[in-house]
Amino acid sequence: MDSFLSTVSSQTIRLDGYDTMGSPISIPLCYWYENGSNVARDEFMPAKALENAFYKTLEEFPILAGYVKIDTDRKLFVEVNKDDLNMPVYTDTVCDLDYSDMHKFGFNIDRLPISSSSKCGVPVSPGLFGKKIKTAYVHVVRFKDNGGVLVYASIMHCLFDGYGFTRLVNRWAEIARWMVQPQDAANKAPFPACEYIYDRAVPTSIRSSETTSLDSSMVKTLQSSNIISKCVTWLSPELRGQLLKRVIDATSYTCSFFHIPSKTMESIRDSVQRHAPPGIRYSINDVIIAYLTIVVAQAKKQANSDRISRRLASSFRTAFGQGKKSKPTGEFKANLSVSMHTRLSHPDAPKYLGNMSMGRDAMFPETLVYVEPTDEALSALALIIHEVVASSDEKVYSQLGYLAESKADNYLRMGFGTWTCKKKLLTSNHSRLGHYEVDFGAGIPSLVRHGPQVSTDVAYVMATNPKVGGYEIELKLAPEVAAKVVQNASWMKLVDKFEYYK
Repeated sequence: MDSFLSTVSSQTIRLDGYDTMGSPISIPLCYWYENGSNVARDEFMPAKALENAFYKTLEEFPILAGYVKIDTDRKLFVEVNKDDLNMPVYTDTVCDLDYSDMHKFGFNIDRLPISSSSKCGVPVSPGLFGKKIKTAYVHVVRFKDNGGVLVYASIMHCLFDGYGFTRLVNRWAEIARWMVQPQDAANKAPFPACEYIYDRAVPTSIRSSETTSLDSSMVKTLQSSNIISKCVTWLSPELRGQLLKRVIDATSYTCSFFHIPSKTMESIRDSVQRHAPPGIRYSINDVIIAYLTIVVAQAKKQANSDRISRRLASSFRTAFGQGKKSKPTGEFKANLSVSMHTRLSHPDAPKYLGNMSMGRDAMFPETLVYVEPTDEALSALALIIHEVVASSDEKVYSQLGYLAESKADNYLRMGFGTWTCKKKLLTSNHSRLGHYEVDFGAGIPSLVRHGPQVSTDVAYVMATNPKVGGYEIELKLAPEVAAKVVQNASWMKLVDKFEYYK
């Protein structure tokens, strides 16, 4: 830490529109490492090396030691003051549980001694009002008898998106590996150079003056007056966090984890591909999101029908025609998080660790989702998903960025518009992120999962675990909806492993 304190300089970093869209929430991820070879305690994920490497990483990303503030135009910025640093919370503790116990608990971190401030899913100030929000929490939990280690990190979304988060953690791990090398100066490799940047001038320089029209659903959201979003813009980041925390505390959800073998998913994709238009090639992610859309949409409808049925007397149901099927009306929305880091032509885009992901809406007529998941039905949905992702180009990126910054509450309107929609599924594809490359010197993780979430109706397609293969899908759904998903026979036939916790 001393090296960081002696090198950090005061600076002000203005956040752009994409940063502010992620500002109300945190990104929490859990990296689980099992010590299957019984490596000695001082050699398996050594505490001092991990901590020193973390603070060495801070030297390259001092933004993590700044305060998130609001200027007179109600825009967000980060102030790094070398004489008053907002240091991330770094903790390393030993718990009295065996690593094997976590298998029984579904790897639920609520069983572990991790602070509530870091687990709530939104940036909140630790303790009472008046304290400032911490931009990052890191908690290393060591299990009994050196059986394994959990590296838990939660970082404010306005500083990094999922792409940036994984590269930041990988950079930390890279430095840790360098630190645990033998200290023989003659043989020690040189300190690894950092190729990543967080300069907020990068997205501004990338944006094109040539823009395009946005999705009709996005335009409607931005044009709709929203008194809540206008009021929230006047709140400090600390008050926003406390407000959202109260909303989250009143929300219950079930975390479900489904593993699908590679051969199963590839066979389905190949079958669905036969119904694709000429020249269109579906990705595995297109087909997974299409399948999830059908499964979750139907589960939400069934759960809602059950709630209504419980409120009605049997005579009332009989009088008005129990069992009659209403015709599907309206649309179901899958919000797709599209990372632009590797889709933009600018050479700095892949190196940039700030927010560069767009939320794009794939709108499905309900007549396409309340059906059996046949190859034809899945192809119809996969085509919509494919086209939305393929249309996410520099023009759309630029237009959405300009709109997010044009009014102080536009980025909040986008968030409220998505969160308050009942017929929706928020999706994020982590399959190409380097989660299973995070090696602190003791090998790659045994498992990577998300921590607590802000809302329900969330689906993650996670990176493939090289130790296991296949595809893992995380769902965060209301308990009654999660129960209906598990009852979906066609979906569960694909799954060879299933876990959940509330």
